[in-house]
Amino acid sequence: MTDTLADVLGGVPAPAAYALLAAALLIESNLLFGVFVPTLTVMVTAGALAGAGHLDLPVVVAVAAGSVVTADLIGYGVGRRLGGRLRTSRIGRTISPAAWTRSESVMHRHGGRAVAVARFVPLLRTLVPHLAGATGVPYRRIAPYSVGAAVTWACVEAGGGYLAAHSIHRMSTPVTVTALAVVGLGALVVAARRRRGVGDPAVAPRRRRDVHPPDQGTRASVPPAGSPPQV
Repeated sequence: MTDTLADVLGGVPAPAAYALLAAALLIESNLLFGVFVPTLTVMVTAGALAGAGHLDLPVVVAVAAGSVVTADLIGYGVGRRLGGRLRTSRIGRTISPAAWTRSESVMHRHGGRAVAVARFVPLLRTLVPHLAGATGVPYRRIAPYSVGAAVTWACVEAGGGYLAAHSIHRMSTPVTVTALAVVGLGALVVAARRRRGVGDPAVAPRRRRDVHPPDQGTRASVPPAGSPPQV
């Protein structure tokens, strides 16, 4: 999927790529389709294309942050409009009543902080803005957290793709390739010398000398069997 996204975003002009990025992030705010949008892959791919020079990283971060802030606002508005009907929706019915109660309590106590934390958790970043609107939390309480979390999230995910692509690009330079080749050749030479040293009898470890038997002249003569004893 990463290769497909890279082909799509890299095969169109930069303005169109920014528009596709914004559309993908806005779609994630939809309760029905948001879970099927691989935003992490989209952001990493956009960052990698920025590292390759096709896109501009500050623009990628600005577009992404603006899109998710707008997505939070849309989700909040939808939740505000739906109100209690959100719990009886198709996805809302998959959540237990106890979980809904705890979520509403968390939203009233923490509000914006919950939105900020949810930005880094898939699915929750889609549901929490809707929940904030449905529970009646004023938008002014969550707006600063939404903006701060959006900028941080965009910098982390797009920056990760940018650094990965930039590192791969630097490793592919002739100087780096030459250095890696020299290191690899040196390792092969050392390994060959060690193998030759183990198999060469001239450098084999010395064995302890066996104790020679006593000289024949010092052996006590034993008379043959049956001969008379000597006086």
